[in-house]
Amino acid sequence: MRKFIIFFLFTYISSFCIAQTYKYLGVEDGLSNRRIYAIQKGPKGYMWFLTHNGIDRYDGKNFKQYRLIDSEIEVNSMLNLSWLYVGVDGTLWEIGKKGRVFRYDAKHDRFQLVYKLPDEVVKGNPTPVSYGFIDSNNIVWLCNEEALYLYDTNTEKTTVIKNHIGESITDIEQIDPDHYFIGTDVGIHHAELKDNVLNLSPCNWLDKLKMQVNELYFHKANRKLFIGTFQKGIYLYDMNIHQTVELNVGLQDVSITRIKSFNDKEILIATDGAGIYKMNVDTYECAPYIVADYNSYNAMNGNSIYDFYVDDERIWIANYPIGITVRNNQYASYEWIKHSIGNKQSLINDQVNAIIEDHEGDLWFATNNGISLYSTKTKQWHSFLSVFDNGNVTKNHVFISLCEVSPGIIWAGGYTSGIYQINKKQMKVEFFTPSTFGDCDIRPDKYIRSIIKTSDGSIWSGGYYNLKQIDFNRKNIRAYPGLSGITDIKEKDAQHMWIGTATGLYLLDKETGKYQYISMPIESFYINALYQTPDSLLYIGTSNSGLLIYNHQRKSFEHFHKDNCPLISNNIYTILPDGNKSVLLSTENSLTSYYPAGKIFHNWTKEQGLKSDHFNSTSGVLRKNGNFILGSTDGAIEFHKDMMIPRNYEFKMIFSDLRVFYQTVYPGDEGSPLEVDIDETQVLKLKYNQNIFSLRISSINYDYPSLVLYSWKLEGFYDGWSRPEKDCMIRFTNLSPGKYTLRVRAISSEDRRIVLEERDMEIMIEQPLWLSIWALILYAAVVAAIAIITLRVIILRKQRKASDEKIRFFINTAHDIRTPLTLIKAPLEELSEKENLTPSGRSNMNTAIRNVNALLRLTTNLINFERADTYSSALYVSEYELSTYMEEMINAFRAYADVKRISLTYESNFRYMNTWLDKDKMDSILKNLISNALKYTPEGGSVHIYTAETEDYWSVEVKDTGIGIPSSEQKKLFKIHFRGSNAINSKVTGSGIGLLLVWKLVHLHKGKINFTSTEGKGSCIKVTFPKGEKPYRKAIHSPKPGSEKVAYAESGVPKNVTPNIAYDATKQKQQQNSDLPKILIVEDNDELREYLRNTLSDDYNIQVCSDGKQALEIVKEYMPNMIISDIMMPEMRGDELCHVLKNDIETSHIPIILLTALNNDRNIIEGLKTGADEYIVKPFNIGILRATISNILTNRSLLRHKYANLELNDDEDATTCTNCSTDLDWKFISSVKKHVEENMDNGALNVEMLCSLLNMSRTSFYNKIKALTDQAPADYIRLIRLKRAAQLLKEQKYSITEVAEMTGFSDAKYFREVFKKHFSVSPSQYAKQKEEGEEGEEEFVYKVVPNDITLKLPAARSVEDNPVHKTKILTVKENNRDIKVGYLMYNSFTAGTNSDPDKYNNELRQISQEFKTAGVKYVILDLRYNTGGSLDCVQLLGTILTSEARLNKPMAYLEYNNKNRDKDATINFDSEILKSGVNLDLPALFAITSSTTAGAPEMLIRSLSLKDSYPVVTIGGVTKGQNVATEQFINEEFLWSINPVVCTVYDSNHDAGGAISPATDLKISETTIDGVTNYSEFLPFGDPNERMLKVAIGVIDGSYPPKDEETEETTKAQFKIEKSVISPASRRFSSNGLRLK
Repeated sequence: MRKFIIFFLFTYISSFCIAQTYKYLGVEDGLSNRRIYAIQKGPKGYMWFLTHNGIDRYDGKNFKQYRLIDSEIEVNSMLNLSWLYVGVDGTLWEIGKKGRVFRYDAKHDRFQLVYKLPDEVVKGNPTPVSYGFIDSNNIVWLCNEEALYLYDTNTEKTTVIKNHIGESITDIEQIDPDHYFIGTDVGIHHAELKDNVLNLSPCNWLDKLKMQVNELYFHKANRKLFIGTFQKGIYLYDMNIHQTVELNVGLQDVSITRIKSFNDKEILIATDGAGIYKMNVDTYECAPYIVADYNSYNAMNGNSIYDFYVDDERIWIANYPIGITVRNNQYASYEWIKHSIGNKQSLINDQVNAIIEDHEGDLWFATNNGISLYSTKTKQWHSFLSVFDNGNVTKNHVFISLCEVSPGIIWAGGYTSGIYQINKKQMKVEFFTPSTFGDCDIRPDKYIRSIIKTSDGSIWSGGYYNLKQIDFNRKNIRAYPGLSGITDIKEKDAQHMWIGTATGLYLLDKETGKYQYISMPIESFYINALYQTPDSLLYIGTSNSGLLIYNHQRKSFEHFHKDNCPLISNNIYTILPDGNKSVLLSTENSLTSYYPAGKIFHNWTKEQGLKSDHFNSTSGVLRKNGNFILGSTDGAIEFHKDMMIPRNYEFKMIFSDLRVFYQTVYPGDEGSPLEVDIDETQVLKLKYNQNIFSLRISSINYDYPSLVLYSWKLEGFYDGWSRPEKDCMIRFTNLSPGKYTLRVRAISSEDRRIVLEERDMEIMIEQPLWLSIWALILYAAVVAAIAIITLRVIILRKQRKASDEKIRFFINTAHDIRTPLTLIKAPLEELSEKENLTPSGRSNMNTAIRNVNALLRLTTNLINFERADTYSSALYVSEYELSTYMEEMINAFRAYADVKRISLTYESNFRYMNTWLDKDKMDSILKNLISNALKYTPEGGSVHIYTAETEDYWSVEVKDTGIGIPSSEQKKLFKIHFRGSNAINSKVTGSGIGLLLVWKLVHLHKGKINFTSTEGKGSCIKVTFPKGEKPYRKAIHSPKPGSEKVAYAESGVPKNVTPNIAYDATKQKQQQNSDLPKILIVEDNDELREYLRNTLSDDYNIQVCSDGKQALEIVKEYMPNMIISDIMMPEMRGDELCHVLKNDIETSHIPIILLTALNNDRNIIEGLKTGADEYIVKPFNIGILRATISNILTNRSLLRHKYANLELNDDEDATTCTNCSTDLDWKFISSVKKHVEENMDNGALNVEMLCSLLNMSRTSFYNKIKALTDQAPADYIRLIRLKRAAQLLKEQKYSITEVAEMTGFSDAKYFREVFKKHFSVSPSQYAKQKEEGEEGEEEFVYKVVPNDITLKLPAARSVEDNPVHKTKILTVKENNRDIKVGYLMYNSFTAGTNSDPDKYNNELRQISQEFKTAGVKYVILDLRYNTGGSLDCVQLLGTILTSEARLNKPMAYLEYNNKNRDKDATINFDSEILKSGVNLDLPALFAITSSTTAGAPEMLIRSLSLKDSYPVVTIGGVTKGQNVATEQFINEEFLWSINPVVCTVYDSNHDAGGAISPATDLKISETTIDGVTNYSEFLPFGDPNERMLKVAIGVIDGSYPPKDEETEETTKAQFKIEKSVISPASRRFSSNGLRLK
């Protein structure tokens, strides 16, 4: 009987659970560990949990983990994490049994170690602290049996007090600031802490209690101490009456873990094993309050409680070791009806599709596994049509509709056709279809979603196919065609029915059967549920379109959905009136109450404790007692009629995690803009460079976290509100300086029109220093200064422009003056030289020439004076010899001094000195000073110039006996336009700018100027300049002038050149050749142009033109031998013409002489830089011009000879050109020679091909070659070939025929003819002369050595042959198709040289690439002279030639003798050694062999040969048959080596083999045809007609071996012996020679 009662209680509890709103938090929610030791609530409202891993903070949505660090070591486990307290000032403290104290640093959001016990206390003691406590004085207690360590958190000082109790302290409760109750492991004591002394106060009642105290709680209002013990229950000490009472509340066998206040009159007692009890502090009544219910899905889930925290209506429980359990008392309870596995006394299935209440108040549930009946009287469950029931009448167990058609008769509709009838009284089930009620042809239905009974007793059934009205009493049925997909049916009135379908809403007239479609203002017409209110408003629950309220009278809809109301789901499944002027809606993920009066919605979700929130369509019922039940995917939930959906939520908006430039900043840190926490900051002040920052917005919300959305705006930047979002991180980038207001709103996710909270914060971004008011003032000042300077510059530019115009006027005028002077001077000099004048005429002629020269000097002085650039600050310095320079300068003024009869003297204190200066500017300085001195010195006076040097300076002093300057005016001396008053009165002309110019130019030279003057006596000006180059290191250094200029003698003829001699030599040479050189004269002055034409026409063919542009048009047609051009011309200047011609490959060889009146050194240098060959200054001496022309043409003739006789590969020739990198002619001739050399053996190389390679026309190429070499292009090409042939003949390695072929002569006879014509001897004689010369040397050098004399001979010179001797790609016919065949003559298996160890292997790799690219099908491998070599070369060549299928497979084996078996090795066709080479994947190989072939080549042939898949065809002679390998052993001491045989080589079939013998018809000799010696096919290697190669090609194309009748005929035709052919022996060594071993 007892077992039955227990089972009954178990089944009852399993089926109906009185659910509290519990919430469980575990690691899946973000908790760091399930083991919770303590719970506290911080001052901001965060919940803090002390876990096994550290400390967690919770805001209702997210957890944040904090690690406790001591000396970079993380602190965890229960010994280190024991107690969590909130001090009286709100500071969070953590204390561990290891003696560490951590404080929460709110500014930096971290826990910081502030104190720990000394090492001597901790050492050897696993738990040095038995209890940790913080009192109201902010003093931390660390207690053990021996002492109390009191850490004052304010002063950070520690006091150590001896523990006079002598017991292990387990708990402390503070009574007032000085008095405490102290619980120990054996009792409890009353103590007083005063002046750092702990005194025990005697208390008999407390002293008598001998028990282990776990927990103390002092109720201050009642002055009662509640004592929790270990397995001895609860004791009470009443301080009012000083008595101790044991409270018998049934907790004697459990451990009390925590006692805390619940309210003013009640306390909660947590136990380790019995849950939480509630006790009245006055009556001491105690009862279980929160106890685990392991049979419920929504109840307390554990009884081992370590700690709890009462937070108003919410209780946070540390449920060890499960996690955190939160009980919320503000939410109403509900009954959760669920299936219990294996328990028949429970709901049959949790998927509840329909619920009804019958006339007796019993509940029926349609599920996915049959139907459940719950009797409210007997509390018993019955099931029908489930998989567990025996004798089922159907295999369908899914039911989706229920209806009580008559008392005790229940109809159930499911997925299958028909309706099931359940007789409640008889507990029987029947199945029937519409045909049961008579003959009717109504289509059987399925998915019967709605069965209802109307007010007239009719039964309405709607399914997938049709709608039916059934009269249960009369047994007849009526179908309403046209309606299908029925989802819900509701009675509108006696005449009409509301029909909800998958395609919309219909209004049906019962009598007529006609229906009206109701158009709804939504996109999704699927209807889930219908409900009509007493005032005839129709509520329509849709799928994905929200809730519609239809007023049929007004034909209007009211539409509610997620976007316009607090609904959180648009799927409305069930609609029920809750009897409280509201409508209850079940949705996809919530339960919603709708209050029509205020159109208010309230939601209840899983976040708020609703465990099952996924409800089903039309699954709900309003019970007679006012309760309502809703079916879901996880059982059914019954709510009390007075249930109110929670609507009051507490939360707090938090600002946190301020980041500046993506780095979190904290208050008080260096550079941080925060003074307090960002959440407490009212005004955020940022520097101008902190305008990239972010801020996180969150909230503390334990009721409904997802309710809150955040929106913000920044006033002053953008006034629009941001889009609401759940997780809000506000970011600002490059915010401009200024003041802003950040406003943040917390809005409801249910109704975004509701603002739950709003906060604002001022943000100020400072102006940078450069945008401050003072900076702006400074900017304005700078702008004004710039404007003034700009205006000044504009004025100066205008002045400079005017000055430049004057300068151009002077230059042009000087040029115009110089040209007539040339026409005067040149004829006079020519007459003076050629005509026999009388002495009087000669005197007059010299007088005229002398005065022309004086006029020329005066003009030059005028130009140089005016050309001094007053505004230029650039120095163009060069090194000059000062003494010579000064003498030239002074000599220029002597004629002027003589005219004025002034004594001009010069003196210096040095003989020779080099100095650096800008000649143009120094000329201007000295000319101004000297000319002023001469100008203002009267006739008969003197001007003395003195030049001196000191250690660091040199100076020029100009002293005159002129008129002087008045002392009152000397301060204005260097001002612009200044002239002395006495100078003006003297009527001497002047501009007043000369001395100002001198002053500027002297300072530009880093010099100083001193002036003394006495009016009427004279003046003295001294200018001083620094010596050396260092002061001018920032100046522009020009080449030393004069090096490019012609040095003139006094006669006007260049030094070391005699004009008449040069002229006569040229004239004599030209008389022998009537083809005179052609000269083009380009001059814009008509008289000078005609003068030059007439003067030079006797010796040259002259062509003239008037400007550079015209010259440029005719120069390529005329192709002159020289061009003489003026510089200053219209259209195109002469220097521009020179630059164009010298940079054109067709005209770059033409020499150019420039004529100009610009005699400045800088102008001369610039003219020569354009490429001019000579620069002659007007007026010029005609003899000098003739000599210059003759010399240049002579040099050009020598240069042509040089170009024509360039030696091949002669490096010395390359060095003879001093400017090869820029000389176009030298580059051109080198390019021609290079192309000819590269195509030396190409007989097809001709002039057209060479022109194509050089991208030149034939005419241009011909002219260029002819001009540079004086030879035709074809002759020049032939000359290069002949020089190469001569080199080859000197080497004596090739026959004359081979030399001819190697140098591009296809006909040996023609080669002999042209060779003999050029070298005056035949090729054979040329080679013989070389050989005889060498023999003569040998006879001269070597003598017969007598027997008694010891002769030391040097080592022989090594002669080395390239192992890769010849390679070629041939085109061969195979089956009448052209294929590519590669030919490779390989003479030695050698990897490389000493300098390049892999040289020849790399050549093999390169050849494999070439063969692969050409598409070679077969390879003919010529091994006739290969005597062996290195095995690694064999492996490489084999890997190249083998088929791809054999790669990385065995190629050969090496076997040593029995003593060296460990050296045995396998050699593979290794693809890795190919490197840059490729495998040719050949189908076969053709090998040419001889009796010389031995060793390595034999190994290669045997390794490659596979009879069926890779045949190797050998052609030639039988090989030696060596199958052993040698190894070199070197004696370093005596310098000898031996190569003994060390192993045997086997092929891949492990066959050592022997000599390799070709097939009988392929055994041939290279010098024998049909048994007769015949050299007709003894040709160079690679020649397709060479004997061995020809046979190999014949084997491939099928022409060999020939047929018998053809063989004889062929033999007769080819039988020919030529004595001149090279012997086989000489042919074998025709390369660089074989390597001697």
